[in-house]
Amino acid sequence: MSAVDSQKYSNRAAPALVTVHALSCGHFSLPEYQFVYPISRDARRTVPSLAFLIQHYDQSTKKRTRIVFDLGLRRDIKRYAPPIQKHVETRQPMSTDPDVTKSLARGGLVPEDIDYVIYSHVHWDHIGEPRDFPTSTFVVGHGSLALLNGTSLSLRGGHSFFESDLLPEEQTIELLEPSAHVLKKHDSCRGTGDISFGGSWRTHGNLPLALDLFNDGSLLIVDAPGHLPGHINLLARTSPDHQIYMGGDACHDRRLLTGEKSIGEWNDAHGQVCCIHADRKQAEATIDRIRVLEKEGVEIIFAHDVEWENDPKNKTRFFGANQSMDNYMSLTPDQQRLKERFDTELGSTAYDESWARMLKHSPEMFAASLRLTAIPKQSSHLSPKIQSLISLAVSASSTHLHVPNIHRYTRAALSAGASRAEIVETLCLTSTLGIHASTVGVPILFEVLEERGEAIPKGMASMSPQQLALKQDFEVKRGYWNALWEEMLLIAPEFFDAYTEFSSVPWTNEGGKGVLEPKVKELIYCAFDTAATHMYKPGLKLHMRNVLNYGGTKEEIMEVLELATLLSISTLDVGLEVLDNEMGGR
Repeated sequence: MSAVDSQKYSNRAAPALVTVHALSCGHFSLPEYQFVYPISRDARRTVPSLAFLIQHYDQSTKKRTRIVFDLGLRRDIKRYAPPIQKHVETRQPMSTDPDVTKSLARGGLVPEDIDYVIYSHVHWDHIGEPRDFPTSTFVVGHGSLALLNGTSLSLRGGHSFFESDLLPEEQTIELLEPSAHVLKKHDSCRGTGDISFGGSWRTHGNLPLALDLFNDGSLLIVDAPGHLPGHINLLARTSPDHQIYMGGDACHDRRLLTGEKSIGEWNDAHGQVCCIHADRKQAEATIDRIRVLEKEGVEIIFAHDVEWENDPKNKTRFFGANQSMDNYMSLTPDQQRLKERFDTELGSTAYDESWARMLKHSPEMFAASLRLTAIPKQSSHLSPKIQSLISLAVSASSTHLHVPNIHRYTRAALSAGASRAEIVETLCLTSTLGIHASTVGVPILFEVLEERGEAIPKGMASMSPQQLALKQDFEVKRGYWNALWEEMLLIAPEFFDAYTEFSSVPWTNEGGKGVLEPKVKELIYCAFDTAATHMYKPGLKLHMRNVLNYGGTKEEIMEVLELATLLSISTLDVGLEVLDNEMGGR
């Protein structure tokens, strides 16, 4: 990356971001009646204990800060205090492999690489094994130390047993009481990049109390009362348009968010009413606030979020899911800075084997390719979903058929919210490229026949009633007519009729109009017509006109041209993989 490019990047007013990876920290079984109502008394569910690795990189100081949010289940359950061991018997079957240290190791990190461990709260299934992190600073919410020391007067619930010697005093920070020193949102300072656990709690949107850890908006500690004294959540900004809310035990079941279920209660052996939350009313208010965040587009992940864990698209979001992508320790400082820039501009989930290979072999080309790729992403005249579908069309066109990118952009489209039907329709639209064999060849055939004195009459006047009916059918199904079709209709009406049916599927299925809006269909045609592997000018001009007729803009068309230009990077995707294989064979 040149000094000029570096300066351009540093001067860009992009929001500060962090990367977030999930960490698998064991699984255990829950009796559902203690968490949701109504439910069968015998219903049980196996859930994960999730932790999270959050990494913050300060562009100005070049400092990276690593935070682990929760430590999950303890590797050796016999090391829990006896009352907790007795309670653990009710949570079988249980698995503590992998624990947090093994999950970190999968991505090349060891506990000594972790600067801070932040606990959502100090229940047994979140505390892990603090002694595994001898150099880390532990951070707990206000009131947590009173629980650990047995001095809290707050309601705890029947199974909330705590270990007084859990945390080393000299390495532990307890946050200020959330109600103290509250300032309004507009009073918040910005942009220092230094971590601070002693700052003032402030409002943030619909969140009454939040603490800006780096004073740059990238990571907030959120007061999340109700479950247990000191219960806190995190809100992370991972891209300019995406935030992740790590909800701890604010909610144990997504059906509480949808309203299908309410918080469960039960009677203990003494007839006392018990609840998994220390303060049910506050817990319900916290869930209400999280529900608002989700409606605003924030991604919500809870500590025992079995639905999130089981979603196939989240498998690659666990740290170390692909070691070559996550292992920062193997990168040079310059490569690490480029990787951080990639995460900022494209998002960490876009980083795959091809990008990792390019970063290894040519950091300079990686930087240039990243800059080229980021421009349409940042201008965003088209939504991320439509951009992914456009790129999929270029990759899947019969003149390219680049399978790695077909995988890449299918994943991206699904992650951006595309449905199966929308992806299938994109492929159906792209499959029409083959007709250009006829739209190019038929006019040449007419020229050759004319040169031989065997000219075929042209024009609408030469068409039979059957041919005119086929033309009308095309116009009804496709919404337009162009003179380039006339010669094909004249010389091969049966083939034209078959092609009309073939090409009209995306326009006539799913209730008679397809699933993508007409403008988007035309943009997809533009994408594979303009791609360097095809460059079919008559079709490109036709479909550009159609885009504008459907209300599209020149900016949207230009963005399609930019996305199609990224086909060039496929040369490196393919060539560098071959290079790796050949070098490995020598």
